[in-house]
Amino acid sequence: MNSNANRRKSQGIALLILGVVLLGIGLMAFIGVQSDLKKYEAEGTRDFNQLTEAELSGKPYVEGRVEFVFEVFAEEYTTNYGIRLSDDSDKLYYLIPLVTEEGYIDYFVTLEATERYYETLNQIYEETWDESLPAVYTELYLDDAKIRSLPSSIERILYDWCETGEFYQNGSFVDWCVASDFFGTTDSAEIVSHVLPYMIVPDSKPGGSALIGLVMAGIGLALLVVAVVLLNKAKNVPAAPNEAFASEAPAEEFSTPEAAPSNAAPSRTNFCPQCGAPLEPGAKFCPSCGAKVEGMHR
Repeated sequence: MNSNANRRKSQGIALLILGVVLLGIGLMAFIGVQSDLKKYEAEGTRDFNQLTEAELSGKPYVEGRVEFVFEVFAEEYTTNYGIRLSDDSDKLYYLIPLVTEEGYIDYFVTLEATERYYETLNQIYEETWDESLPAVYTELYLDDAKIRSLPSSIERILYDWCETGEFYQNGSFVDWCVASDFFGTTDSAEIVSHVLPYMIVPDSKPGGSALIGLVMAGIGLALLVVAVVLLNKAKNVPAAPNEAFASEAPAEEFSTPEAAPSNAAPSRTNFCPQCGAPLEPGAKFCPSCGAKVEGMHR
């Protein structure tokens, strides 16, 4: 196999692997969205403030008002080789309470927010802690959100922040709950148990990602076709002359050379007329019987 065939084979294998991956991811995304759509159509949305811990674990589609913001405990930002590119945050993670209709707070969850929500949420944060601000509070209403489990990295940050982070007068969130008797206990483990490992993700109504899944699956299928073509071409490329088997050399033909023409007359053997013995040219007597043969033979 020559270099062109090797190159086509390598490209074909690479495209084959990439095509399978994209096709698989695309199909899984599409199937997942279809499942979410069925769930969304069957259950609709529920007020996240009214859900129990067990109901939150079902990761339903939700809606509701964000009335209080306690803190931003984590952020995501873009880096290049470990260096932050700007002061802008790609995402901020806010700790918010779930407020029942009776005005009680039993649980805290995380709100994952992008830039479009920063201004409103920061205003709610200021109003949550500044008693000098007007009594009419800013609210954020979310109508197409979904409950998701916290990513493990964010979950670790959250629970570490709850017990050791700076929250109130240089104390942690747990310290503040103990000092304010917020949950009626000084047991840090019990206090932390009210901070649930779930987050509200706005703009999560199912449907948009279905198209993305189909596009990915289509690209993957196209790559598979190209990969098959390249592999077939690599298989059928003729071998280069220096790599081909040497053909047998044509057999040399030999022939008996023609006898050179001669002007000499063919020799003739003479015999003795008496005894029949052969005679030498020019002999006068037979060497066998002694008869005189001169002039008799020709």
